[in-house]
Amino acid sequence: MNATSSSFLREISDLEVLKSLESDISNMTGLSTSVVDILIAVAVITLSVAMAMVVKYFIAEIAPKLVSRTNNTLDDEILKALNGPAQVSIIVLGTYIAIGTIKELPVSLSDNIGAILIIVLIFIAAYFISNLINAIIKWYRNEFSSKGDTKLDNSVMQFFNRFIGVVIYSIAILTAISQLGIEITPMLASLGVAGIAVALAAQELLSNIFGAFAILSDRPYKVGDRIELSSGEYGDVVDIGLRSTRLRTLDNKIIVIPNSDMSKSRINNYSEPDYKLRYTIRVGISYNSDAEKAIRILEEIAGSMDGAMKDPKPKAYISELGEYSVNLTLLVWGKNFRENWDIPDRVMRKVLKRFPEEGIEIPFPTTSVLMKKDKERMPGVVVEAIIPNMIEK
Repeated sequence: MNATSSSFLREISDLEVLKSLESDISNMTGLSTSVVDILIAVAVITLSVAMAMVVKYFIAEIAPKLVSRTNNTLDDEILKALNGPAQVSIIVLGTYIAIGTIKELPVSLSDNIGAILIIVLIFIAAYFISNLINAIIKWYRNEFSSKGDTKLDNSVMQFFNRFIGVVIYSIAILTAISQLGIEITPMLASLGVAGIAVALAAQELLSNIFGAFAILSDRPYKVGDRIELSSGEYGDVVDIGLRSTRLRTLDNKIIVIPNSDMSKSRINNYSEPDYKLRYTIRVGISYNSDAEKAIRILEEIAGSMDGAMKDPKPKAYISELGEYSVNLTLLVWGKNFRENWDIPDRVMRKVLKRFPEEGIEIPFPTTSVLMKKDKERMPGVVVEAIIPNMIEK
């Protein structure tokens, strides 16, 4: 057992107040001091149980009415975290003090019981701290993250909560081992050497874990986003794990990409800042057609599309004077790329129908082959001249 805990129990038994109380009760009742010690111990435990019941009533009935007057819910979450550990701690601490009042108890037994109670208190404290941090994270998520006031989302906070929990309980275990009288310094040194060896052997895994933390904190994407990587992968994010990110492609295939690669890649996120997407549609018309009229028709067709935004409104313009055609470009914004992905298809279908009705010609390149006999130079040989031109509808 830890020497500090043992000496504390001895100090309790040597208290002058306790000795005086023991003597007075023994004189009044005629009971032996050993019996009086047991009675005092029982009284201390009973008092601690009563105090625990009072604290429980205060936390469950009175405190909620007081904290309900505040403007935030953090105090409510702290009360929930405190409920349980507070009562158990009072009873365990009372039992620990009661053990110290029994002088006739063998030292080894007293020390062992005291060590067990101290270890119980250590894990109660770890449980409370873990609950408290969880309460703060829950409050933060409800007050800020859900309202969009911060970039951190549930994935980040859950990851952080688990990490802190592991740290807290690791410290609690080491402290408990120390209370049993076991030297933890060599253990910590061994863990350090083992940690270095593991880190060297698992560089790729650790790189992916740190990549996951970077992704969750910086949040270039989140679950549900549609992204495209510089390496060409394209799809919806279905999971962000410690080792990898999973994408579901449009043909319903799952791509697993290491987080270390994701953190290094250039990412095009189609879901941020919203689901709006600008479509670029290119159409060529003949030089004999009215370009201004074609532009008006394109803007009219795009503006009539379901899912196309009115602000900014569709815009068409001449983008190039090509070799065979006047090339027009139409820019149209869709409200939701998941629902309105077919806007370009619908626009071009209407263009194919509307342009001929309005006398606007859509040219396409062909070649004409002219054949003649060169009687002077090579009689009977056919000379081919390939002349590019446009056949207009």
